[in-house]
Amino acid sequence: MTKALWLAACLASLLVGPTQAAPDAAWQDDAGSVSVPEGVRVPGWKDLSATQQADLARFEQHWDRMPASRRVAILERHARWQRESPRTRETIREGERNFKRMTPRQREMMRRSIAAVRNLPPAEQRRLRHRWQSMTPQERSLWLERGGPGIAPPPR
Repeated sequence: MTKALWLAACLASLLVGPTQAAPDAAWQDDAGSVSVPEGVRVPGWKDLSATQQADLARFEQHWDRMPASRRVAILERHARWQRESPRTRETIREGERNFKRMTPRQREMMRRSIAAVRNLPPAEQRRLRHRWQSMTPQERSLWLERGGPGIAPPPR
């Protein structure tokens, strides 16, 4: 997942609904990256389903040489994406397109805003999400220029 897509997905998850729970701690190593528990077999390229191979084709040439932890992370994200509704997928794609159109300064403000919102209580996150969704694109841009949700009050 590209960094832009990751940030767009974060923003979309903040705006669409609560974030998904973090992976089980058993799948995390000390650095926070996904690790594979002992005894778990991670599939090689030929072991993937036809759908997985089609969706993950960009990884084909490197799949079997990738660390198992990387393959697990990719498969986990792929499975999560498959579970998303078409509406949520489109919202995430639109967020990615919007993010790509932002200036570097706007992108940095968005990153800071996302980090600030994630540190707020769930009720406050929902309130800000509802406010954000009710705004026009111009109002959202103005709010981001001022610091964004979680940092600055919304424009009046």
